[in-house]
Amino acid sequence: MAIFDPIYNAIGWLLSSFYSVIPNLGIAIILLTFTIMGLLYPLTAKQARSMIRMQMVQPEIKRLQAKYKNDRAKLNEEMMKFYQENKINPLAGCLPLLIQMPIFFALFNVLRNPYKYVPDTSKLYEALCTKDGVTVGEKACGELAGLPVHQKFLGMDLSVSAPDQITTWATFLGFALVILVMFTGYMQSRQAQKRTPAINKQMALITKVLPVFFGFISLNFPSGLVLYFFVSNLWRLGQQEVIFRRFGTANDPKHKSLTSPKGKVVDAESREVDVAVDDEEPKAIESPRRSG
Repeated sequence: MAIFDPIYNAIGWLLSSFYSVIPNLGIAIILLTFTIMGLLYPLTAKQARSMIRMQMVQPEIKRLQAKYKNDRAKLNEEMMKFYQENKINPLAGCLPLLIQMPIFFALFNVLRNPYKYVPDTSKLYEALCTKDGVTVGEKACGELAGLPVHQKFLGMDLSVSAPDQITTWATFLGFALVILVMFTGYMQSRQAQKRTPAINKQMALITKVLPVFFGFISLNFPSGLVLYFFVSNLWRLGQQEVIFRRFGTANDPKHKSLTSPKGKVVDAESREVDVAVDDEEPKAIESPRRSG
């Protein structure tokens, strides 16, 4: 058994469960997308809070980098101590991405050969592997001509890529979906840059080019997977807006964990820096010195 088979089977089971309610694979993919993104929301919110926190402490991080620029080992030691004192996990931003990667590959495999991973007692398996009124086994389903039966959504074949669609309408819809993936990806980066204008030029360029690159490679993916990309991008657009309104930004933090007295930053000189500021540089609050 392959290491990712449990994930493949779980996604196949979810797809077949949604298909049993609404017998359309496209709708099942949309519902699957909502389910996955909803389950990942707590991690994404934690990532957003961590990123805001990191932006808020940038002056202190730059101070450490300048102080220990000639001592890499000491810099790493002080950085780790600084993160611990301020309860910051610099790797928190990677967690949602790391979790989504296996899901991405699993969806790619499931949508390429769905009959292998959906339960053979499900309505979706029956729709995929029925020929001349007879539902065949998995091996036959993969070998007999005309099987598995390609599922369609709005006339578009979900098993093939945009260039491989047969009808004019399906081809148009397939390419339109790729364009929508690029557009919604661009809107995500634009939305984020408006709230975090301090992003460096290199990162700004990457966020502009990445949606185009992702749309380009989507031309080689099954349209069912591209549908997942599009719906997940729409979800993230709404999700980002919710997160920005809930947590605010580094210049305008709103969540109590960022603005309360407990949310102060301990700096490299053991002073406290109030992070609840409005478009101003953090102000250092000197700790009272002990007499004598």
